[in-house]
Amino acid sequence: MASAVVLLLTASCLNNDDPYNAGFFFSRPTNRVTTLYANNVNDSLSFFSYGKWNVTRSATGNMDWLQLNLSKGNGNTYYTLPVTFEQNTTGSGRGVQLNFIDSEHPDDARASLLYWQFATRGDGALGSAADVKAIHGSDGSLIELAYDEQHRPTLLRMTGPDATGSRQLTLAYNDRDSIITVTDNMKVLTSVYGKDYQPQRLIGGGDTIGYYSQYYTNGIPVSATNAFNVEHHTLNGQNTYYAFLLNGQSLQPDSLHCADSLRIATANAEGAVVSKLKLAYSKTDNRCQSVDVNQLVFGVQQCDPYQLLSLFRYARQTSILSETSDEKGNGCVVEVSLNSDRSVSSMTVKQKSGGMVLPDIPLEYTFDY
Repeated sequence: MASAVVLLLTASCLNNDDPYNAGFFFSRPTNRVTTLYANNVNDSLSFFSYGKWNVTRSATGNMDWLQLNLSKGNGNTYYTLPVTFEQNTTGSGRGVQLNFIDSEHPDDARASLLYWQFATRGDGALGSAADVKAIHGSDGSLIELAYDEQHRPTLLRMTGPDATGSRQLTLAYNDRDSIITVTDNMKVLTSVYGKDYQPQRLIGGGDTIGYYSQYYTNGIPVSATNAFNVEHHTLNGQNTYYAFLLNGQSLQPDSLHCADSLRIATANAEGAVVSKLKLAYSKTDNRCQSVDVNQLVFGVQQCDPYQLLSLFRYARQTSILSETSDEKGNGCVVEVSLNSDRSVSSMTVKQKSGGMVLPDIPLEYTFDY
């Protein structure tokens, strides 16, 4: 889809005695309001000014997190200016308005742009969230992680109990072309991304991982705010489906949402196995560390590394689970202890009764940062 060019103020001749054209023509950004995630650090402005100009700022709080390298300029000139941002670690959204004013005719030519930076990063974690470097399971499992300066994951190395079931993902971000590349053992998958650095669907080598719609019986897709899927499709037919029921909760950045239930289906040539789980949540925020700790309740061998990394942030529930229950009442109880910054220090998963895919003994995870 082509981007619309926004004319914020048309040029005009003021009068016969003063044949002066005044106005600003912006080709970037294309809207008056530009939204940013907490870990966005740069953007650019492109505009034409008919007259000499200067720019002022207005905001209710600190404005220094946004830097523009030029505060005034000449007329009849086209400018492209870099805009840089500090990462937002305040825990709240924040905004700065830039006011472009014609220096010689301030009452005749003005244009305003608002930059709004969310409290959360593209993966749904708060901008102040601590980066988890390692997760140690009491069953001998180990997860190791690495990140870049924008807190985007670059490595996940996962080993199951007794050094079995190893899994490794490496992630690379091409910010010039907005392409993420994930190397999953020997498979290479890619996707374009936006300001959130999130893939919509990772595709490569016959495999696809991403969001999928659910459908009503008449074939109309269900709104994602009511229900959606994250699905792994493989060339050999070993597919996995995670179906989330939200019942009308917002998925906007910084919004809070917790799925009412989750269905996990694994399918192959012999058929499908479906687990139906009712979910209950604690009051503990799941956005204070880089990973989605809810993915650990099934044990490392059943953990989806893509969702653990929050590569599909809508699947990251904003509160930490307290219980899961299947149709027979089996499930688990989850308890966590926190660090002073509200990140998870340890997490214990216990059988509620019987159990499905959980170990027969309590499983404890400890987190290194």
